[in-house]
Amino acid sequence: MIGSLPEDELRKKRIRRVKKLLRPLPRRTNLHKYPIIKYFSNYARKNAEIWSFKRPNVTRAIYLGWIIALIPMYGLQMIFAFILSLFFRANCFVAIAMQWITNPLTIPPILYVQYKVGAFVMEKVFLSTYTPEQNFAELLKTSGFESLLSEITEFATMKHLALSVLIGGLILSIVCAFITDIIYRMWANHFAKKHNINTPTLVTKK
Repeated sequence: MIGSLPEDELRKKRIRRVKKLLRPLPRRTNLHKYPIIKYFSNYARKNAEIWSFKRPNVTRAIYLGWIIALIPMYGLQMIFAFILSLFFRANCFVAIAMQWITNPLTIPPILYVQYKVGAFVMEKVFLSTYTPEQNFAELLKTSGFESLLSEITEFATMKHLALSVLIGGLILSIVCAFITDIIYRMWANHFAKKHNINTPTLVTKK
């Protein structure tokens, strides 16, 4: 490469690459086509921050996106990610794209890990002694599926499962968002050094 491109031109080039990857997501020009989102379209089009790829907006989107992705409300995640982006001034492209983390292939193992982390925290931090999973295998072996189903549908069991999944999801989302943020900053710094940018917009805090 001959010389180095101006910082503003490099930033625009970087944004064009990201937008190309996020093309299937809602944009200013097609917000009216999406259910529920269309009711926020006028406000969203005027809100420049949710379309901005500046570092603070992207960082907020990373944390917001991870938290929503690990809340088991599948089918509504992208809508919530878009709406909450308006309130938290987060980049809506990134927040919505991160909902692809949970898909039909990844949901079962993610839910299992969320539950195990949440159950561990409830036992060690909240001193909960209710551990129904210890009985599931024995119930299935000795009494069959009906007894297992009856145990799972008990209020105490459902409460334990729900709290474990939510607590585990919150912990994992914060940890994963922190790691993702570090990777993002490393990538931004690498891009800046590669193109001889001393103070890249994506890295420098305001």
